Amino acid sequence: MIPLGFEVGTGTPVLLPLRHLVITGQTQEAGKTTALEALITRSGLRAVTFVTKRGEGSFTDARRIDPYFREQADWQFVAAILEASRGEKLKFERAWIIRASKGARTLADVQHNVQRALLTAKGLSADVYLTLEAYLEAVVPQIAAVYWAPGLALAPGVNAMDLTGLTVEMQHLVIKSALDWVLARETDTVVVVPEAWKFIPQGRGTPVKLAAEAFIRQAAGLRNYLWLDSQDIAGVEKIILKSVPLWILGVQREANEVKRTLAQIPAGIKRPRPEQIATLGLGQFFACWGTHVLQVYAQPAWMTAETAQAIARGTRAVEDVHAPAQPARPIGHSPRQEEHVTKREADALRQENLELRRRLVALEDRGGISPGPEPTRPAPASSPAPGRAVTVAETFEHEALYQAIKARLLTELPTDPALLRVLTVRPELRVEIERREVTADGASVKGRVARLIAGGFFRDGRTQSATRRELARTGSDVNSGGLSVAIKDLVKDGFLTDDGTAGYHAVEAAAVRIVEA
Repeated sequence: MIPLGFEVGTGTPVLLPLRHLVITGQTQEAGKTTALEALITRSGLRAVTFVTKRGEGSFTDARRIDPYFREQADWQFVAAILEASRGEKLKFERAWIIRASKGARTLADVQHNVQRALLTAKGLSADVYLTLEAYLEAVVPQIAAVYWAPGLALAPGVNAMDLTGLTVEMQHLVIKSALDWVLARETDTVVVVPEAWKFIPQGRGTPVKLAAEAFIRQAAGLRNYLWLDSQDIAGVEKIILKSVPLWILGVQREANEVKRTLAQIPAGIKRPRPEQIATLGLGQFFACWGTHVLQVYAQPAWMTAETAQAIARGTRAVEDVHAPAQPARPIGHSPRQEEHVTKREADALRQENLELRRRLVALEDRGGISPGPEPTRPAPASSPAPGRAVTVAETFEHEALYQAIKARLLTELPTDPALLRVLTVRPELRVEIERREVTADGASVKGRVARLIAGGFFRDGRTQSATRRELARTGSDVNSGGLSVAIKDLVKDGFLTDDGTAGYHAVEAAAVRIVEA
């Protein structure tokens, strides 16, 4: 049982059972986030939640963690993300999605399959594949661009992922991955899904909805719980809501939403009047579970029990009590992301240092230079602990140590045969090159591009649009999707190089075989 607060009027302490729960109420008027933070703090559990909108004021003092995403490519997953993107239930498109997902391990593989299918698709098939390609074009590059954590590293209390820089489609995928991770690996953990009407909608599939259905049926035995936060409950999937035994109902002003709120209280239990729901104050809720319906003032985590009890009894006004001033933790890079950047910079410096040493050895081996000793600084007193990223300052200290060693080597090299033998040992890398031969019908898009390669068209670099114009000039026009697939295949096979804005260049050593009909 977790202390929620005190009963309004009597001041009696109210304790809730630890279960899956739904909390509702008007944003900025009910105090849902404060109540959730208090329940998480007093439960002693870990919780993961998500910040999905810019300017959102919820969980501002939570510990920031990197977003976690585990990629999937089964057809049910692809269908769910397409429904989430379109905002409507799929009707007849599943057969095309199954074909596009066959043999794929990543969404990039699915995209490649769709692009291939577009080469020959017509009519309805072309429309379905074009819709799927448009979605994947928005998601696949974002998957490649974001730094994803290898897993969820959860600390006690509230852990928040900042998803404000991601599209709604990508937010679905991250929240689903977090639910899957907690279900498979964690215990004593709460997953808080914000804006449940958007991520777990009624009447259509989404990645979060698929994961939530599995989570809510299996997770409670591991003391893992799903807590849904929604301003209203009209658009939330009813299958999920029926599995939630604990409801915390906050203020609602709209008449229909008041009716829906009251309808969640089981029959046979005395329900509050509609005007009581409409006049709930900040931090006041009706807590409903089992046979209990209690009007409660939810005690914030920072507030003393005596103050909260006085507010519940009405002897003190909630407006007169303020939370202690604390600097808000900024939304943005988490400490792990900053550590990742620091490690990357240190790795780059170490790599540069190794390259300089290699070049020095090569010069000395050829008898190139033999300068005198260079001035050095004292070496650092201690090395960094194993596994810790090297700072920039430490890197410069290591450079000083390297300069001292180099000076000593240059001094002793001419007179020490052992050192000379060490420096003259060269590693040898043996590479066997297999020339790829590709046969393509000269009438196909790939075959026509191959003929342009053979004719020297790509010698100075050509863009895809320039290639399409040349094909139209020398024959029939081609569709952009088919041309893109053909060029990418030729790049993969080693006949072209993709030089970005400079266009595509022919590989001089490549041989193109043209089969004439």
